Amino acid sequence: MLGELERVLSLSSASLADDCAVHIVADNSTKRAANHHRHSTKAITFHNEEAGDVVSWLTRSTAATGGKCIIASAYTVYNVLTATRPDVIRTLARSDWPFALPRFQCRPVIFYQDSKLIMNFGRAALMGSEAHPRPRNLPSLSARQIEALDAIEAIARATQLEIQTQAGDMHFINNLAILHRREGFANGQAPTEKRHLVRMRLRSAEKGWPIPRELETEWDAAFRKHGVKHWHVEPMPSYFFPMRNQPN
Repeated sequence: MLGELERVLSLSSASLADDCAVHIVADNSTKRAANHHRHSTKAITFHNEEAGDVVSWLTRSTAATGGKCIIASAYTVYNVLTATRPDVIRTLARSDWPFALPRFQCRPVIFYQDSKLIMNFGRAALMGSEAHPRPRNLPSLSARQIEALDAIEAIARATQLEIQTQAGDMHFINNLAILHRREGFANGQAPTEKRHLVRMRLRSAEKGWPIPRELETEWDAAFRKHGVKHWHVEPMPSYFFPMRNQPN
């Protein structure tokens, strides 16, 4: 199945990020691993990936219960906010959002680039998480910004699409215009009852949307032409997932 995914991508003129194939599997071997989004069994709120025009995943197996991948349109969220809370739109477009992953940067959550709406954010990058505690020397979100994130989450959940998957399914979504989240899950004892996805982030030099200046550094770092490309056919070694730290 992974070979088929590689074949599809070879036909799409897409560039791959350095972590070309990332395995999304539960890992409770340590508290640190169990709290990382990639290896947790907990639910994850709506977000975008830090870089990539397209996010793709191959389902190798599903959990015994839960674990559905759920998507929502950033355009729908924007349209609802425009009609009901234009003040939240202005908040999201401000350049004072203090992102801290993978580096500290103040930038907007939404952009208007070449007649296209682009949304790019994640709560862990803005508020920290158990796996990525937010350094105390970095600014915290204002009440207005937290309200804006909650508004995105509420609208996305009210208009979401739940994707029913089975082993062998492949999905591709626009990372610039589609939000995604995961519901919590519990694995079973059988190998076929353990949630296992193989995820890729893709960039197409031919068909990709123009990237806002504020996002270019992350895109360039993820899709640079030179450097080591990691293809893990099986789940990565322990602690291969990035545990990013900010300078003091």
